[in-house]
Amino acid sequence: MLAVAVPSDELVMASVAGSMAGHGRPWWHLLPFTALTVLLLALPLLALLLFGERADRLLPVFRSWTDRHSWLVSEAVILIFAAFVVADLASGSFSRP
Repeated sequence: MLAVAVPSDELVMASVAGSMAGHGRPWWHLLPFTALTVLLLALPLLALLLFGERADRLLPVFRSWTDRHSWLVSEAVILIFAAFVVADLASGSFSRP
């Protein structure tokens, strides 16, 4: 339940929703983003359900790796968002004064 109420995640989702609304897209265009977000949040639970005890051993190793290399994860996310902005600028969908 704590993963659902993370303020930074809610801000990201609100900014995506605002971007979609600013581009005049309907609400249902947010469904792929929402589905991907829920899937990413559910990956640890899905791993436990699918792989059982093996996931019990591997998930702490993965968490330890992400703790040690959190800067890589952050940089990857920044690059993804930068790619979205560049693609948006290239398409000319930003409103010009």
